[in-house]
Order: sequence, then structure tokens, then C-alpha cells
Amino acid sequence: MADPVNLIVPADERFRNLAPEVVGRYVAAVGGSESDASTLVGALTEAIGVLTAGPLADDAGLELDFRSPGNAVEITVRCGEKSSVVTHPLTAARV
Repeated sequence: MADPVNLIVPADERFRNLAPEVVGRYVAAVGGSESDASTLVGALTEAIGVLTAGPLADDAGLELDFRSPGNAVEITVRCGEKSSVVTHPLTAARV
């Protein structure tokens, strides 16, 4: 898989779940386990919750940058002026 992968989704609650779904597939594509995917989905969901707390502009978006440096997955997520980085080492060997 070519790094990086970039994704932009609306911050509206109806679309937020798209980002964690993509994380699971990204982790699988870079050789991670289901456990790795589950851990990252939980961490990303929490980070998105923090970034989207409070009032948001109608056109607010979540920008996600996925990378897999070494044997880890790193996701930078931005919403407006706020950002967070979620990192998790992969327990499974890369394919």
C-alpha cells in the first residue's frame, strides 16, 4: 500500500463513523491484526470525539492523514484549528 492516505469527511455526526471504518481497512492493508485495528478504531473514535466537542461550523470537516512508518500506524486528524495524532505499533508482521 502506498503511504500516505488522506481522507476528508464531514464532521457532522452522520458521517463521523466513516473514519473509523477506513482505519480498520487501512490497518489490514498494512499487515496489522484485527486487534490492532480494534485498538486504533477506539483511539481514533475518542480523538474525533474530543476534536468535535462543542459547536462546529456547518461545513466543518475531519481531515485524516494515515501513515505507516516502520511497524506502526500513525493517524493525524484535524478539525478546524484542533488536531490530534493517534499512533499504535502493529503486533502482526507486515505482509
